[in-house]
Amino acid sequence: MIPELPLTLVSSLERRLVTATAVATSPFTGTEQVQDWGGEWWDYGFEIARMNGRDGRRLSAFLTALGGPRGLFLFRDPTIRQPGIAYTPMVAGAGQTGGTLNTNGWPASSTPLFAGDFFSLGTDQQTRLYQLTSDVVSNASGLATISFVPKLRSAPADGAALEIAAPALLLRLTAPVPTRIGRADTFLFTLTAREAL
Repeated sequence: MIPELPLTLVSSLERRLVTATAVATSPFTGTEQVQDWGGEWWDYGFEIARMNGRDGRRLSAFLTALGGPRGLFLFRDPTIRQPGIAYTPMVAGAGQTGGTLNTNGWPASSTPLFAGDFFSLGTDQQTRLYQLTSDVVSNASGLATISFVPKLRSAPADGAALEIAAPALLLRLTAPVPTRIGRADTFLFTLTAREAL
């Protein structure tokens, strides 16, 4: 089972979508050529709230047990939660790829999610996070085609559930995390991680 970073300990975070692109600029004309290799992934930076004693040692143990970039962990970003959701949308049709997805199970004739909201697909090592690039507008049957980034890395199964209440993603530390211990047995942690692909 993949461990999950405790949400209550995060004091601030930075999230960005990285794209595998390169830009070459002509020194003579200033024109640019952009090469897009198609890769996309999430990078995160965390500052963990200052903790005392036992709580600090527990988090230190969690991070140490990951073994730096060797270990994987799940993270449910508290800034993208949608509490109180009482429905579960699903993938409608197998073999879908790219940055759009046919889905069903939405409330009929509504706009349940908006551009900028998030969802995740998959479980454990297949957990992937996506951000909507347009509003979700369902028809009278609860069907909707959604658009998002990053693009799907593999086709989800027909009927796969979209996690919208508490989306998660699978992360890997980019380096071992030092334990900074201050006076009065206080602990402070800063870590960086990237999506584990």
